[in-house]
Amino acid sequence: MTNKDVAKSFQFLGKIMELYGENKFKIRSYQNAYMRLRKLDQPLTDMSSEEINALPGVGKAISGKIEELLSSGKMSTLERYKEKTPEGILEMLEIKGFGPKKIKTIWDELGVESVGELLYAVNENRLVDLKGFGKKTQDALKEQLEYFQRSKNKFHLAAVEQVANELLASAKAHFKGVEIELTGQVRRRCNVVDGIELLVASENTNENLGSLALESNENPSNGFPFLTPEGIPVKVQFCSGNAFGSK
Repeated sequence: MTNKDVAKSFQFLGKIMELYGENKFKIRSYQNAYMRLRKLDQPLTDMSSEEINALPGVGKAISGKIEELLSSGKMSTLERYKEKTPEGILEMLEIKGFGPKKIKTIWDELGVESVGELLYAVNENRLVDLKGFGKKTQDALKEQLEYFQRSKNKFHLAAVEQVANELLASAKAHFKGVEIELTGQVRRRCNVVDGIELLVASENTNENLGSLALESNENPSNGFPFLTPEGIPVKVQFCSGNAFGSK
């Protein structure tokens, strides 16, 4: 788990606690932890408990949550909030520019619990009379919702590139003596990508991919049957050595 992954967990915890109107000081401490941890140069995985606890703005409670994330990949406090929150509300918290207070308002006042329901309510002009909204806010939200749905299950290149290069290095170590390259959107350096694509110069499509630490994608989209531990979709294509350069 990277520093950014840990930081995002605290950011999301702050958002979901604000949704439930929890203690403002705790929320602020988690927001501050997010800001500090995402800018931290040294990997948290390389630091001792004492070093983590000594970080500015990181006390005993936050330090404990960091260590829990590093050891298990989850934070029990965050998981408890997720368990009692509708999946659609959790998804709304990911929408840029749409904060917990506004989400709480449409949840309480309109009973809206999914992005689809929210877009439907926007199209019916049902948000304009809600406190904190109005016509301009509703119109801006409609644009954000439409963008969110278009870009769902897609990734910014900057968030994928390092993982893609690490996967390529692992694949080259696994398939010794075989030509392997990144292909598709990552190779073309598109700003937004569906996932990582590897091209392997081998006609043996039954090659064992186990050492690449890929997981099965239970909901494959666009033909990406695998996932990295970070949740990024992966596709591995095989071809003959003669066809490799033309792909």
